[in-house]
Amino acid sequence: MKKLSLLLGLGAVALIASGCESAFPRPAVTDQAIEVRALYDLVFALAAVVFLLVEGLIIWSVIRYRRKPSDSTLPVQTHGNLVLEIIWTVIPLIVVVALFFASARVLNIVDDRQPENVAVKIEVVGYQWQWKFAYPVEKIEIFGAATAYPELVVPINERIEITLVAQDVNHGFYIPQFLFQRDLVPGKTNYFEFTPNKLGTFTGQCSAFCGLLHHQMGFTVRVVTRAEYDAWIEATRPKEEPAAIGPMTGVVKEWGIEISAAKHAAGHYAQGTYADLVVVAQP
Repeated sequence: MKKLSLLLGLGAVALIASGCESAFPRPAVTDQAIEVRALYDLVFALAAVVFLLVEGLIIWSVIRYRRKPSDSTLPVQTHGNLVLEIIWTVIPLIVVVALFFASARVLNIVDDRQPENVAVKIEVVGYQWQWKFAYPVEKIEIFGAATAYPELVVPINERIEITLVAQDVNHGFYIPQFLFQRDLVPGKTNYFEFTPNKLGTFTGQCSAFCGLLHHQMGFTVRVVTRAEYDAWIEATRPKEEPAAIGPMTGVVKEWGIEISAAKHAAGHYAQGTYADLVVVAQP
């Protein structure tokens, strides 16, 4: 019976552990993510030192000053120690201040915008329950589908500007290996810039629960060479701009996109096309 209980316990632990992420972030694939990862490593290292120091002192104190069977009197009682109190006040204060400035530095790097250095501008529109990726300069729009995630294609080692717009409710633009998440809020336009430094395809998702089909709001980001990017643009760019689309802004107050719930759920609209979309003209 004991062996069975042990096996069941180990099985339960293994089952729970299978759903856990690593304690460390995924490998960083942008210049900004490298800074975030370095900050995480710094905080983790300091926390580990504090944990080991505090727990070590607790264990040492318990062993060193434990009451022995032969003890018949109370030990000498000490009231305070000014030197120790100053030390354990000043050192944590220094650590907290150092972490504040380190965090502020990384935050400034992540939020830094350099319009003059931007190579590619992309607008991301979130709506229930899919994404639209628009390249305004190239006049390309890519719509996600229930059967296929939309793909964002960007060139490596070039600065990318992302504009985030929500057409209905809050959404979250999250790419784990970018170590970054930013909200899409109705009525507000958010921006961020990043520089990818690793080739490959990386999975993203909506990180804010946005309704019944929230789970369908996945997407991928494919980082390619400049030559591959130019070839993709040439192959994807429409030969002639559809007359009904209008400006490529995707801002809800100017233009909107409505998709019937039945067709949306069934995935009857295709990536890169405008089938089954009702374009709402500017009033």
